[in-house]
Amino acid sequence: MENKEWSGLNHPENYCFPKEETGQVPPEQISKEKMHRVFGNGYELTEIEDGDRVKVGGHRFNTETSTEVRADLEHFQPFFNEAKNSSSVYNKEKLKEWLERQHLEVDERIFASLFAFTKVFEKQFPKNPNGEGSRAQLYQEHGNETRLSEVFDAQTAACAEIAILAQYFLQQENVPSSYFSGDVLWQPDQEFSEEHSFIVIHDGKRTLLYDPTNPTDTTQGMYPSIYTTEVDFDETMAKKEKRFVTATNMLSKRKAFFGANNGTNIIPERHIV
Repeated sequence: MENKEWSGLNHPENYCFPKEETGQVPPEQISKEKMHRVFGNGYELTEIEDGDRVKVGGHRFNTETSTEVRADLEHFQPFFNEAKNSSSVYNKEKLKEWLERQHLEVDERIFASLFAFTKVFEKQFPKNPNGEGSRAQLYQEHGNETRLSEVFDAQTAACAEIAILAQYFLQQENVPSSYFSGDVLWQPDQEFSEEHSFIVIHDGKRTLLYDPTNPTDTTQGMYPSIYTTEVDFDETMAKKEKRFVTATNMLSKRKAFFGANNGTNIIPERHIV
């Protein structure tokens, strides 16, 4: 789903100043637990390493996600370096002031990382409207030996592969985050949810949801889609039930509903919180 156009920001690139020495989110805040199931095919992966096999799909009604991709992440180091360099040019104090004026409650270091990823990704990996069909064919031909680089080279990357790239970049940026393979509802009255991978970010005491696949379209270009929630996403998912958490896009104020499902229909009053 493409986000509708949203306007009203003074472009943050106006605040590119000489690099400053700033601290980063302490790496000890990042969980070392690797993977745990939530509900249905849904799972959360708190760390991705180069060479890992990451589950990215399977039959909708199976309890196990069968399709895997080999995350040959060293192949993408030039991309990560460019995004990191792009993020580092921001004067964090000036960026913090800008975020406050826009009433965007997010750590300026985290926003800089997400903004840089969004901009560099858009430049290096343009969307392919026919990518989904080609992606399925690629996995069919190569099976679980499919490499992440092959998926991107073929311009067939979907949410799972994009979120893998985003999670690894955020690890390099020392942002406490995890890769979440679950489902999404774009409207509360959808009868069935869509499989979707996104990023869970812990910004101090707050939990944010970041959707790297669907940046927010503004009059001044694409911005990262960062969502806030009124209920605790982690606690809700820990119940291991079919649940969707109401989330609000910081920029567009549009709502989406992120969670986990097992392929069955949604009853809003029962499954959305």
